[in-house]
Amino acid sequence: MTDRSGRNRILFVCTANICRSPTAELLARSRFGEEQNVYRSAGFLDPDQPVPPDLVRVLGEKGVDATAHRSYRLDESSIDAANLLLTMESSHLQRVTTIRPEALAKTVPLKEAASLVVHLPPGPVTVEDLLAEVNRDRDPRSYLGSQWDVDDPYGRRMKVYRKAVDEIDQLVATVAGRLVKPAGGAPSAGQPSARSR
Repeated sequence: MTDRSGRNRILFVCTANICRSPTAELLARSRFGEEQNVYRSAGFLDPDQPVPPDLVRVLGEKGVDATAHRSYRLDESSIDAANLLLTMESSHLQRVTTIRPEALAKTVPLKEAASLVVHLPPGPVTVEDLLAEVNRDRDPRSYLGSQWDVDDPYGRRMKVYRKAVDEIDQLVATVAGRLVKPAGGAPSAGQPSARSR
């Protein structure tokens, strides 16, 4: 589902929406703007929680201000409004589909999305291209382990925060750097609007 200007609505998802998914959202917006894609993030725990001070510091070192972020709890409307959900763990994919089973077709771990994008032909990639590749030979067993997980830095040392932010930055660059809105893709009337802050 795209917004009124035809942009993709990309939703990053992690456990609490205070570390990994807001990092992805803020880095994507900072690096690529929102001409092609609208970036949001959400989690499964309490809303309105700030980003930890150590993460604010690490993101600040990259020129990204995270002080205004407050966590948002994932719900059916935010799932429905997105046309691509990128999770930080395989377990998050499972939790998304517990809320909205039909969302499986548009939900993929960020790390898996990055691994698929690099094998697509060079040039711009639409969300439809990416999801077609994801769903072509999808094996649910691949989500039982941790191969697609981005390590959670919450409550750990600064070097763990820096490692997580660097990894997310690279993954976001790989995926968001290639994703473009569909040509002439204005949405039909009556589509729900994405959550805004």
